[in-house]
Amino acid sequence: MNLANKKHAYVFKMNMVPANILSFVILIVTFIFACLLLGESILQDYNSFVLIVCILGYFALHEFLHGVGYFLGGCRLKNIQFGICLEKGIFYAMAYQEISKKNILISLQMPFMVIGVITLIISAIFKLPLLALLSVVNFSGASLDLMMFFYILRIKNVTYSESGEPNEFVLITDCDLKKKKSLFFTIKDVKEYKKEDYVFSKKKKIVISKFSYILIGLLLLFSIFSLF
Repeated sequence: MNLANKKHAYVFKMNMVPANILSFVILIVTFIFACLLLGESILQDYNSFVLIVCILGYFALHEFLHGVGYFLGGCRLKNIQFGICLEKGIFYAMAYQEISKKNILISLQMPFMVIGVITLIISAIFKLPLLALLSVVNFSGASLDLMMFFYILRIKNVTYSESGEPNEFVLITDCDLKKKKSLFFTIKDVKEYKKEDYVFSKKKKIVISKFSYILIGLLLLFSIFSLF
């Protein structure tokens, strides 16, 4: 297929094994850094119920901030969807319209900056170990966001869209992305761009898989029973 000077839609699938390894490495590195900032207080014995609720809340906030980034970048509010799909290991925010490079870059950086960098600084200033720990978790969870940010940043003329799957995304460009390899994303499909393919029907605002309901319920039950 000749891709030169012709706009094509590249469907990317996230490679979760290297992504999870990267997340683990970032978790360890940022945890050590947080320990240097706050000392041994970050290692205190946290109430399991409070910790699980806070972590779930932080993941939800992470995706909400992606949605805020979409909106600030020009995405229509009615086209933003939030979801939980724990069988695939993800919380997600989706923008069901074709959006600009600037928009997706803003969205990708929002959680990293707000509940990563800023909250870590606040936790260090006011000596809040739980906030620091949650910030560390967020840094780990933002690993794929960072990889997407730097990958898309390298492409001159590009727009972004959803594929309909939470672990996939679409980049629309006249560049040949087969020459831009990434360990964290695999090109699943390439097709000629048609604008009408990226005009979506109305989507539900919040989608939670049945497995996610069950797992979250079990986690909360376990943490509640641990109180007694």
